[in-house]
Amino acid sequence: MSRDLQLIEKDICSKICERLDKVGLLYRIFSRVKDLNSIREKIERKIEEGKPYSIEGKKMQDILGIRIVTYFYDDVNLVKEIVSDIFKYVNEEIDVIEPTVFKPKRTNIVCGFEEKHKETFDEIVKVTNNELLQLCDHTFELQLRTILSEGWHEIDHSLRYKSKDEWSKYSEKERLLNGIYANLEVNDLAMKSLFSELAYQHFKEKNWEAMLRNKYRLKFQSTALKNELKQLLNDNPTIAKQLLKADRINVINELSKFEISFPMNFNNIIYFINHIELKNNKITDLTPGLIKNLYT
Repeated sequence: MSRDLQLIEKDICSKICERLDKVGLLYRIFSRVKDLNSIREKIERKIEEGKPYSIEGKKMQDILGIRIVTYFYDDVNLVKEIVSDIFKYVNEEIDVIEPTVFKPKRTNIVCGFEEKHKETFDEIVKVTNNELLQLCDHTFELQLRTILSEGWHEIDHSLRYKSKDEWSKYSEKERLLNGIYANLEVNDLAMKSLFSELAYQHFKEKNWEAMLRNKYRLKFQSTALKNELKQLLNDNPTIAKQLLKADRINVINELSKFEISFPMNFNNIIYFINHIELKNNKITDLTPGLIKNLYT
């Protein structure tokens, strides 16, 4: 059983990584398949909570769990948009931030299996005739986190979520734990702001590669910026400023939809930004024909 579920897990992770790697996003991915003991434990816990699973009603939706950990706060929503192009979202739990309350923001999404994964799962249930698996749905859970909050979530899940009774009389300790998360959230925002400010400093100094690296925060290849593009930006600071001011999220999201993958380097990112947002003829004239053909 475990091996067959791991094949589904591997296929799902492969599809996600292919799409995120294509745009050079900085991230980590983790995944797990619940074993029978974990499935049984959760079923029993739901019964105790008065929210039991049933074959005809609500079923377990996280027999398979995928977690994507982004380096930057704004990439959480970006990944959510990109992955929605691959899998159907069935349900989501996205917490609204309350200004006077310290608590973590969850971005948990239930995604539906593809048809081939449904067929594989149904075959597993049929062959094993396991009653526990009959209480599991054709879905998997996708969790999105930042790299700074990931460690906190691991601690919270293992030592608080699974033993809530131990915390019930110590509300001040719960608030302190949530306060630690609040500090991490502030650091996430500060990290993004820091790189934005650094990109602007490099813009003023005409360090174009550094400007692009710190503005777009992608896994760029080491290919140097072409001399003709450097000269164009040196002679046209307005174009350089447009590259700096372009909507990073929109550019990367649109780039992820291209059917063909191109190396993520400083030259190509300028060509792509120009196609998606700037529409500048001077950059278009310098764009290689192979990339131009993507747009026609």
